[in-house]
Amino acid sequence: MEEKYVCACGLTCCDCMFYKSDIYDTARKLKGLINDSQINTFFSIMSKPEVNSSVADHLNEDNEKFKQYFQVFSKMSDFIEVLDGLINIQCKTTCQESGGCSMCGTTKECLTIKCVKEKRLDGCWECNENESCSKLTFQRRSYGKTIDENFKIINEKGINEVPSRGDDYYEWQRTIKANRT
Repeated sequence: MEEKYVCACGLTCCDCMFYKSDIYDTARKLKGLINDSQINTFFSIMSKPEVNSSVADHLNEDNEKFKQYFQVFSKMSDFIEVLDGLINIQCKTTCQESGGCSMCGTTKECLTIKCVKEKRLDGCWECNENESCSKLTFQRRSYGKTIDENFKIINEKGINEVPSRGDDYYEWQRTIKANRT
């Protein structure tokens, strides 16, 4: 993996949900399609009981049954708000490139970045205190073994040998996977 994707704490930007551009690009594209087609307005109108009932009568359909198809679209503005939320949280640059996490549109220096800068290290893997460091508590809780495995790989083989973990990156992903088997 390219060095720019390995954060100072040992995590990898390319596996991070905030960095995976496909999710955010799709949200942006879907919002654009919805706006361009005006389907949000159409379905909002269709979800109104009087319109819905009128269409059901026209199609000789049971009003209650027909209403079920369009009722969900009364929440279309909430759906657009969720798409906006997705678009706005995207991290567009790596920690190595920007000097911190850039999720939600601004770069933030986390505790590990600040510490590594103060100690003039490339990453936590170079620090003798990394196994018990309180600055890595959040990462260890959220990512479990990923950090320690990455530290070991970096120290033994080099930073470019850190693998992508795909859907085995977060601790919750491993828990879900383990519960399925």
